Amino acid sequence: MASLRPPLYRQFLTPALHRRFTSAALITLVVCYAEAVLIADKSSIFWFWFPIGPAGIRTLLLFVSALSIFVLRVAQLHLGMAEKMPRQDSSTENASGSRTTASPFETFTRYLFRLNTVQTLAWYLFSAWWFSEVYMWSVPESANLGWVAAGKAWERKRLNERPIYLRSVFFMLAVLQSGLHLYYNYDSVALPVMQAKTDASSGQPPKQEHPVLQLKVLLPSLSREIGTRATGMAILGPVVYALFIRRAAWSCSLYFAALLWDVPASQLSYIPPYHYSLILRSLTSGALLITLWEFSNAIFSAYLTLEPMKREQPLTGASKDPNASLLTGLKAKREVIRTFAFCELALISQRFAARRKAIFADIDRPTGSAWTQIMTLCVGNILAISNRIAEFQNPTTKSVAPPQRITIESLPSISSAPLRKENIFSNARTPATTREKIESSFGTIAKSYGQSPQPAKPLKFLESQRAEGEKYIGVARQKLLTQGQQESLSSSGLLAQYNAYLIRFLRTPFGRLFRRTFKRRVSTVVLGSPFGELNPIIDSVNALTALALASLTEDNYGKVAKDVPLLIQVFVSVIQSVEGFVRDLPVHWTDVEFSESDRRAEEVDLVVGTLKAGLKEMVDAFGKYAAELGLTERDMKAARRVAGIEGDE
Repeated sequence: MASLRPPLYRQFLTPALHRRFTSAALITLVVCYAEAVLIADKSSIFWFWFPIGPAGIRTLLLFVSALSIFVLRVAQLHLGMAEKMPRQDSSTENASGSRTTASPFETFTRYLFRLNTVQTLAWYLFSAWWFSEVYMWSVPESANLGWVAAGKAWERKRLNERPIYLRSVFFMLAVLQSGLHLYYNYDSVALPVMQAKTDASSGQPPKQEHPVLQLKVLLPSLSREIGTRATGMAILGPVVYALFIRRAAWSCSLYFAALLWDVPASQLSYIPPYHYSLILRSLTSGALLITLWEFSNAIFSAYLTLEPMKREQPLTGASKDPNASLLTGLKAKREVIRTFAFCELALISQRFAARRKAIFADIDRPTGSAWTQIMTLCVGNILAISNRIAEFQNPTTKSVAPPQRITIESLPSISSAPLRKENIFSNARTPATTREKIESSFGTIAKSYGQSPQPAKPLKFLESQRAEGEKYIGVARQKLLTQGQQESLSSSGLLAQYNAYLIRFLRTPFGRLFRRTFKRRVSTVVLGSPFGELNPIIDSVNALTALALASLTEDNYGKVAKDVPLLIQVFVSVIQSVEGFVRDLPVHWTDVEFSESDRRAEEVDLVVGTLKAGLKEMVDAFGKYAAELGLTERDMKAARRVAGIEGDE
């Protein structure tokens, strides 16, 4: 076994992801076909819906718009904790999903000027442009959406503004959808958090719902979101188009139309073409475009969040060396591969006894037994919490390098004559001629004015006038202002007024963006930054707990029992560290709506709860073997107290 080359985990993950992308693409094709039927010309009762024909071609062309969203999601994919999407009813404050930042404004400044932001906007703009071209080609001629509009027989063709407005609406929807995509962090896919407890009715872990059933549950909320956005754009679109977009869109369209048609360089009309039929068409077509985007994102996320399984078996089950494949995934540096590997480890430790026994029996690897390597990686994820808390509480100060001594080179010599050694301030010689005597007398008088040791009298006068002015101002302030007005105009009073206005601003919806709330700060430290590692932490705790419990009957070599004291100590230490951090973390001054009941965070509570559940199970299972394992009564008492089972004895 040791001579085999460990295969890469991505060799098993990539085909599984390809199968999921294929399934998601097939369902998206169904959505594209439905939209192709809706926008088709209904003059031919048979061909407007028959798949082999114009309807099929329109379906494939519309799929390009959906495929661009898939490309965007794959390029910016990262796995994180559960999202708060606009279609989900969630009370969690962390609306940015797995991004861990102290405030929404910090999220905005950190992620606005990034390549991913530009890439997101570019792909949505391309998707909207492609959809607009397919839509213009599919609608009947009666819709009057051609590039040029033919006038009377003696008139030249002129540029048609109706399609210009409709394309502008599509582009505005692309900008809006890009903002929502970035705000709600659509790029983050939340894998299911594996819980150690099983379903009490069946005795087996609850199975994950099929993606189609997940979409069925999301359908009502998705419909509301699509209707709200399309209606809002139909109402606000004409205003935004007339104020900011119309002139530039007309000039750009006129340039391209002049390349294909003989159109005059006509000026814009004063009144935009806001006919009720055009507004209604912008509403329906905008709803179709948003539907394509939202369903593409929802289908992609639903299929990618499936458990890492293949034919009801773990992904690495088909490998010649399953443990080596799993270990390479756990050690991977890429977030996606590493998160899937820890999810698979949690599945193996809870559901597959044969794979657990293989892990316990794998003891002859050059880098250590499989259990030892798995335990080291999982414990590293758990101890990283305590390390982040310690770094936050005691940040390391950067050592400042001592200033180096600066050597100044001598200036070049101006004259070759040697320097004078006598007193240069003394007269060189006594003036002899009449001219020299006059110059000597005037020079002495001039020096006496410039080198007088007495202070200048005008400076004393200004200082006395300033002191007298301040005295009069103080007397006037006492006579004209009340005591309260004097205190408000003092430096401390002005500062208090500034703080009051600032607190009042922080209570407004705009000020909410600048609040560094307690929940966000705790989650940032405990789960890590810039993306929280909730899934690897939970999976590590559940995997260690399940493997430790299974070792009582499946570990023939007794390797796991020797490490149980270490696991108990790690769990106790991390629980105490997190609870102490949450209890003692001071509230930031911008968190103006904080109350002591808010001294918690849902994701952090999930981590602590999982640690306590695992600790309780290990204490119950290995408590009677404490002496043989090297655990003192003091250690067991501390573990029971931390796990919350002290009163059970």
